[in-house]
Amino acid sequence: MDIWKWVFDTQRDLEEAGNYRLAELINEIPSNASEGRLELAQAALPEALAAARAARLPWLEVYFRHWTINPRVCTRREGEAALKDTVSLFEFAHRPETVDCPQSVCTTQDIACCYANVDGAGYANDRIAVCKDTLARIDSSWGCFRCISSEMMNALVDAAKPEEALAFAERQLPQLQETGADQSVDWFEPLAQAQFAAGQYETALATLDYIEEQGFDSDNPPKHYARSCMRFRLLALLGRSEDAWAMLPPEEKGREFGECLDLSVGLEVLLQKAPERNDYLVGRRTAAAVRRYSASGSHRLTLDALAPHVRLAAARGSRWPAMQMLELARPHLGKLKQPLGAPEAFAELESMVAAMPAVRELPVPASELADYIRQSESRDAEQDLELLLAGAASLPSDAGLAVLTSCAMRACGGMEAARAYLWSFLRANPRSDAVVEELESVLVEVRDEAGVQALAGMLRESDPIRAHLCLARFAFKGERWSEVGSNARLVLEMEPGNGQARALWSYACMHMGDYEQALALFEQSIEADGATGNTYWEAIVAASVLGRWDRVRALGAALGMEFEAGEGPIEEKWGVVRVQYEDDGEVIERYAHRTGPVTARIVSLSGSRRRQTFGQLVVFHPQPLEERPEGEEEDSQFVQLYKVVKVIKQSSFGTSYLVDGVHPGESALNVLTEAFSARGWKWVVHSEKDYTVFDTEAEIEHPGVYFLVAAPVNTAAAVIDETLRELTAGFEHPMCWTGLAEAAGSDVNHHEALMERYEL
Repeated sequence: MDIWKWVFDTQRDLEEAGNYRLAELINEIPSNASEGRLELAQAALPEALAAARAARLPWLEVYFRHWTINPRVCTRREGEAALKDTVSLFEFAHRPETVDCPQSVCTTQDIACCYANVDGAGYANDRIAVCKDTLARIDSSWGCFRCISSEMMNALVDAAKPEEALAFAERQLPQLQETGADQSVDWFEPLAQAQFAAGQYETALATLDYIEEQGFDSDNPPKHYARSCMRFRLLALLGRSEDAWAMLPPEEKGREFGECLDLSVGLEVLLQKAPERNDYLVGRRTAAAVRRYSASGSHRLTLDALAPHVRLAAARGSRWPAMQMLELARPHLGKLKQPLGAPEAFAELESMVAAMPAVRELPVPASELADYIRQSESRDAEQDLELLLAGAASLPSDAGLAVLTSCAMRACGGMEAARAYLWSFLRANPRSDAVVEELESVLVEVRDEAGVQALAGMLRESDPIRAHLCLARFAFKGERWSEVGSNARLVLEMEPGNGQARALWSYACMHMGDYEQALALFEQSIEADGATGNTYWEAIVAASVLGRWDRVRALGAALGMEFEAGEGPIEEKWGVVRVQYEDDGEVIERYAHRTGPVTARIVSLSGSRRRQTFGQLVVFHPQPLEERPEGEEEDSQFVQLYKVVKVIKQSSFGTSYLVDGVHPGESALNVLTEAFSARGWKWVVHSEKDYTVFDTEAEIEHPGVYFLVAAPVNTAAAVIDETLRELTAGFEHPMCWTGLAEAAGSDVNHHEALMERYEL
């Protein structure tokens, strides 16, 4: 069964009815969800659901909700955090009006995967039962057949039956191969997990290699990261320590996609032979895995990830991080469907931590501890923290120790612990400026708006400047620019020379498009305190948008730039750049001639039927979007990319249209070029020299050509259409311009027939 046919049919019907946005969302939401851009898919979901309900298309509601839930449970491994939404969708998908929707079967995978995350082993038999029931209702012609088969494998593995999982895979494989459904990461990834669980490490590694070789799922970064962690664990278990260390995924990737159990277990295996590498950075990563699973309500995974974290912490003598994660994981014990030995394992970890000695003697008196730690050459945040907690216990009102303790907690990944510790300190010592500053930094970093408001409220009477700066910095982090401006303005009214408030407000003005105010603030900063080069560059951007070319020249000269003589707009030759901007939500790049410090004129035609950008004069931000390549040859051909801030002069040309067909010969093409030039039109050939088209009537292959053409902005599409017909009337083979014909109200059928005849 083609489970997508109804989707394509619905999309076509919506387009024919003029409901273009809902038709677009049918592609947009699954694309973003499946390629690791879940936030974009979720942002579009309310609009999609409202449109689907308005159109009375409940099948589409199932479709959209499935595509935003599936990555949460299958990729991000959310458990109880996604359970309510998953169960709600499953119930909705099995109502009379939706049960026949092919995607209702997909919700079986969603709920099975969600329960696997909540407690994989505890729900294993339930998952096996629901997968068996679903597979009995479908066959391999359904796309869902592969997904449900994969979930069956996962359930059998969680039931401690990996050999049965592999035997099941062997039985399913012939049916999957009939439809080619086995050629997917969604089949090979569970297969690798089953091979791994069965102790077939080399085979599992080969399966992961095959996934990469075939390019499966290359556009899904979270899944790719998870597979990297699995590979790391396998290499460690195979004793290939050097290979494992060499491909250890970087911590920033773990922060982006979520640390996982495979990484923690792999580290524990490797560190048995390299205990000297077991430091607080290891603890930060293993703790991050526990926190991730805990936050998503994945109870069994939380407890599984706790074990390597605690054992590694005990091995390096770090009591605090072990105790923190024990307390975080403890509530998950009572939420398991079945204990399956978890309470006993937890008790063993507790005993291990209880046996660890607490710091009782300090290397120096507590009053000297802060200086001692700052001057220490071999800094380890966990070891520092053990000392600091002991020192703070004897000097509970020492602000310096409190700040250092918070910094050590943060370095260990304990942001929540640091926040709680600082609040506790301030309740007892409310007038500590250093601790207030540290707490503000923590609150802003974790986006704790209630905490920031509470802190500002506490400071408003005693230190109103700091209170409003705190609110401004928090608003800046959240890109709430008007709030940044209102709070920064109040600070400057109380303290006109406050450079931090002026900087915050100036950058907020740039984001809001208030370039007049931004330029005034930047120039105040330059005059007041000899601001950095960045301030000069930002001022140049603002002045360029405003057309204050005298200021651009003066600011540029201060940075060592030289300009041609003159007072008007800067139109010089500063080389070629690429500029990036958005067009209807899509990121577009164009080549441009740089005309000044931050101005450029676009020199490439827009794509067919897109808003024209040729000849636009733009202001771009001077911070490059890409790093220069290291190789000499690559660097010599590199053209830097910048982000467009504002278009200050629009293109004088209208929409580009694509013309395609048999090459008429160089002389005829030259005549066409001259005719375009005489009319002031722009055109550019995009086809390669070896481009060919096939005349299906004569069964002959011909050299082909396709190009974009654009006329001045007020030229009607009908005029362009008529002109092209006149200019190409003598060509042996007619050329095709379907998009233009449609825009001109001309004979579209004629051009569609040409597309079919010449296979354009």
